[in-house]
Amino acid sequence: MTIDHILQVVGKPEYEEKEFRIGDKSRASCLSSEALRSCLADEGRKAKLTLLVPESLLLNEDIDEFARRLKEKGIGDFEAIVIPSIGEYRVDGGSVEFKTGVETIFTYILLVLMKIKPETVYVDVSTGQNIYTLSLIEATRRYLTYRKLERLLQGDALIKAFTVFPPPITKDVHSYPVEIQPVEAKAFFSMPNADIDKLVTNLPENFKNRIAEINRRYGELKKRVRQIVEELRIAYNAIRLNVPLAFYELLGMHAKVNEIEREIISFVEELMKPIKTETSVERPAIDGVNVSNVLYSLALYSSIQAFKSSLNEPELGEILEKFSELYRVKNLGTGVNEYFLLRDVEEIKNAVKNPKIEIEEGKEEILGRIKCGSDFHKSLVQKRNFFAHSGFLQEYAVVKKVGDKVYVGWLREKIKEIRNWLLNPDKG
Repeated sequence: MTIDHILQVVGKPEYEEKEFRIGDKSRASCLSSEALRSCLADEGRKAKLTLLVPESLLLNEDIDEFARRLKEKGIGDFEAIVIPSIGEYRVDGGSVEFKTGVETIFTYILLVLMKIKPETVYVDVSTGQNIYTLSLIEATRRYLTYRKLERLLQGDALIKAFTVFPPPITKDVHSYPVEIQPVEAKAFFSMPNADIDKLVTNLPENFKNRIAEINRRYGELKKRVRQIVEELRIAYNAIRLNVPLAFYELLGMHAKVNEIEREIISFVEELMKPIKTETSVERPAIDGVNVSNVLYSLALYSSIQAFKSSLNEPELGEILEKFSELYRVKNLGTGVNEYFLLRDVEEIKNAVKNPKIEIEEGKEEILGRIKCGSDFHKSLVQKRNFFAHSGFLQEYAVVKKVGDKVYVGWLREKIKEIRNWLLNPDKG
């Protein structure tokens, strides 16, 4: 049985019991999230409740005492997770200032979702201060984008998210309808602008030594992420610009995505740890957009990696079948590539049927010699013609005929140059 997840930011545990009407059901509870969980149980659906507690609420008590007070209100079987606060708060005649950026809060909640990995998530926004409920909604949208990118090439992401909210709660009204609305997030086929080396912005002086030590400790992870981003760029451009051979000749795509994802989460959590004094709790300002883009890169890599694993050999029939199917995927925007690929595959097949030189069975021959004979001319603008002909540049592409099958590849000595073209297609 799949488990739905309900997340809610809570304030001080001083809520009164109300009646919440959800569809044709009603439940009495202090929190609409608890009422929703009970209604889902009636439908045979199990749901886990996670309550997010801003750390500013814990100046006079710890999280266990806070959770105990919620349980005394009738809320049972939940997980309480502390999230960063922002702003200044009075305590014991003095004050404590929580220093960070709102993107740090977005990112912290996103990592909570990344570790839970729900397939269906309900976001209850009926309690908590605005900055935290907005952070929860934004983190949920980023999580949705991540999960959709994970299956972008396959087109079968099943992730769903909903906001849950009754009207404003007042003392004089007892019964409230609860609305449930879908949360929307789009995932596009584009190259995320990710930089694993710039996850912290405006680094305070008192954090510099610690952040430098964390970066050293995670140096190997950062190296692997850079390699993934580079390989992703080649794969992305190979799909966008219609160069199928890159998947057979250049790309390995063997990274252990789940393992690296866990390490990235640990790395970012380390970066977000606070320095505490009697009057302040300070965290570095995290570039949450960049963190999201690093995770998006990993998700898109995972989707392309799954496609790559479906390929077998660089035979023209397989290339046309697999990549035509890929180019038709709705959200990729690459449908026109199929027509150019069909044109170029048919041109090679016709050249093999009517070669200008004798082709020896099972032996590689340069495509240009097959098409034009021994005195064929090289392209005047090789890079342009490479991309204009599906990567089958006649002086770089080699062809081998085995029975009824035609295999294609690139000259070994040209692989490095082609790699650079795919990394920087717009560079002259």
